[in-house]
Amino acid sequence: MTLTPAQSDFIEEMGQFLGGYGMTPMAGRMWGWLLLCDPPEQTAAEIAEALQASRGAISGTARILASAGFIRRTTRRGDRREYFSSPPDALDSMLSNAGVIYRRLREIAEHGLAAAGDSPSAEARLREFRDVVAFIEAELPRLIERFLRDRSTLPAQAGERKAP
Repeated sequence: MTLTPAQSDFIEEMGQFLGGYGMTPMAGRMWGWLLLCDPPEQTAAEIAEALQASRGAISGTARILASAGFIRRTTRRGDRREYFSSPPDALDSMLSNAGVIYRRLREIAEHGLAAAGDSPSAEARLREFRDVVAFIEAELPRLIERFLRDRSTLPAQAGERKAP
């Protein structure tokens, strides 16, 4: 399978992006491929061929992406292979758990405040961190709920053109 230059660029850009946020570049590349590919369900062998990666790298990466909620793993009756996809609703579980992440960050920030001792500058940094995270923690569930409720009626994003 030969990727177009635009597909290769997108896949590499996703790899660099997720690689910069704590995931492996391969996780970004695999997710990018699963967002682009047709058919939308791919075996590990198909993904490995498209990304020029080992099946072992794909298997390990699939565990990371599935546990983060980026992809779905499925099997088919009579077929021993596993299929991977990134359907639009695959991110719903990740979105649903976002509040938990920010609550935990706020709790950690509060522990940091308690540990700041007599350092006004450390206290100021930690208070700002805690306040930002607390704001996001409070607002994010409402934003996600609105997105999930209205996703089919949201206007096209900037740069997208609707057919006349």
